[in-house]
Amino acid sequence: MKEATPLGGLRVVEAGQYISAPYAGKLLADLGAEVVKVEPPGGDPMRRWQGSGSMSPQFAAYNRRKRLVTLDLKDPAGLAELLELVAGADVLIENFRPGVADRLGFGWALLKEREPQLVYCSITGFGPSGPYARRPAYDTIISAVGGLYGHLVDLADPRPIGPAFSDLLSGMSATQGILAALHARTASGRGQRVEVSMLGAVTDFLTEAIGTYLATGSVPAPGTRAARAQAFGVVGSDGLPFVVHLSVPEKFWTALLGVLELAEEPRFASRELRHRHYAELEEALRAEFAKRPRDEWFERLAAADIPHGPLNTVADLVQDPQANHLGLIGEQATRPGTRFSDHHGRLPRPREERL
Repeated sequence: MKEATPLGGLRVVEAGQYISAPYAGKLLADLGAEVVKVEPPGGDPMRRWQGSGSMSPQFAAYNRRKRLVTLDLKDPAGLAELLELVAGADVLIENFRPGVADRLGFGWALLKEREPQLVYCSITGFGPSGPYARRPAYDTIISAVGGLYGHLVDLADPRPIGPAFSDLLSGMSATQGILAALHARTASGRGQRVEVSMLGAVTDFLTEAIGTYLATGSVPAPGTRAARAQAFGVVGSDGLPFVVHLSVPEKFWTALLGVLELAEEPRFASRELRHRHYAELEEALRAEFAKRPRDEWFERLAAADIPHGPLNTVADLVQDPQANHLGLIGEQATRPGTRFSDHHGRLPRPREERL
């Protein structure tokens, strides 16, 4: 007997490339939906990342647990096959530029008449209209325009950073919107269009930073939140990096004084003063933590109930005892971080499964 899953019985057609739409499809597939990925002739361009083979690690990461079909949507026969797939589906996801799906013959205006129960999700870079709407949009562009890079990188020496924040955030926003529309359908019996922009997803993600600016006029710069949150990156005497986060409760600062055997100093006597003198405090803490190996500090910090953790690389994370205890990483892929009391399915290995 096939095991039930949270989204068992839900059928999704994904007409998307690269990351945002495939990530939304991947999240739904992880919850048990049947996802059919429509690829153009030659395949999703991410297949060829890393330079060899037909399934790069990047492609596999976003397209596991999907059934794959190749269709030329510019050809009437390919379009007819797509429309046939959509006729039996609950959800369609596409991440073309605005107007492309309409031009190809499977836009919302057509499908809402043909398939009134369909939840139709469009993911665009800059939204369906406006001065930037027709521009090509990749993660780097949206992360820059959306203020995320301005929050994280040195503007005097701008260097794009990873992972693909805006792609992943828009994929998560799309999944949230799809599930909300499916819930609404249970009452109305009708599907609807869900529109997600990468720019909107990033803007919503920066809700604290934007809200702080609107309230105070202060522009968050790299490192400003670390100072406000009293978060520190340090290195033990063995060269291993880790982090300590004191946050708001005064008990963590008091406990840290005991762990480090530091004398209370007037310039660090209150949270406001520690915020004001963050650079000096950071320098002092780094000097203290450099005196002993990381594991010794972890024993002391854990005994004092001070928030701390290793600064892991991906390779470190794969070996991390807590990540392994939770079963977060399988043989070739991550596993969903969400657990359900009534569903206990395990992810199969990524593989090619043609429709």
